[in-house]
Amino acid sequence: MDIHAAIQALVASNSALQMESYQNTEVTLIDHSAEIFKTLTYLSSLLSSMKSPLGTRDNPARICKDLLSCEYKLSDGKYWIDPNLGCSSDAFEVFCNFSAGGQTCLSPVSVTKLAFGVGKVQMNFLHLLSAEATHVITVHCLSTQSAGPGWPVSFKGWNGQIFEENALLEPKVLSDDCKIQDGSWHKAQFLFHTQNPNQLPVIEVQSPPHLGTQRKLHIESSSVCFL
Repeated sequence: MDIHAAIQALVASNSALQMESYQNTEVTLIDHSAEIFKTLTYLSSLLSSMKSPLGTRDNPARICKDLLSCEYKLSDGKYWIDPNLGCSSDAFEVFCNFSAGGQTCLSPVSVTKLAFGVGKVQMNFLHLLSAEATHVITVHCLSTQSAGPGWPVSFKGWNGQIFEENALLEPKVLSDDCKIQDGSWHKAQFLFHTQNPNQLPVIEVQSPPHLGTQRKLHIESSSVCFL
């Protein structure tokens, strides 16, 4: 083979390899650019959903007030929240009372049970994100004989503090017919409103031991609302 022809063949081969390498690099850069664009699009969508949540199961708000501050107007009703903003799988449904300033209201699992189906972590975050809380308890009572003066019960709050008559933590008495001693069922209604949200909800109603079987009780719980 002629030396010049060999050199020309070598140069041509090297040029072809360089072109192939350049094309492969270009393809790789295009692939990386596409991945970066997809990531940026996802992050943009995530930030947008956090800034303007929809209150759905897939896009929950932290609390109802977050929905109230959105640009679009929403009606009172049921929405999904996730106070700790972790995985949306632990989000839960609440009633948002926008008419009352954006209250987040948790319904009891049953009106006769002081349980709300929300874990401690989520409840603690809800407390941290709130400035006040409200809860109404109705006590239905049946007295078989005179049980003396005073309320028939005391109340244990979420953080273990006790609400009772003539104490620092004393609920507002909305009505009290339990003082009537006629052998019939009556009721007393108590409003708990506190600027220390971790005191609520009420988790236990306690009847004084000295009453024994003289008085029969059962309770009715409203929703507990945080603002």
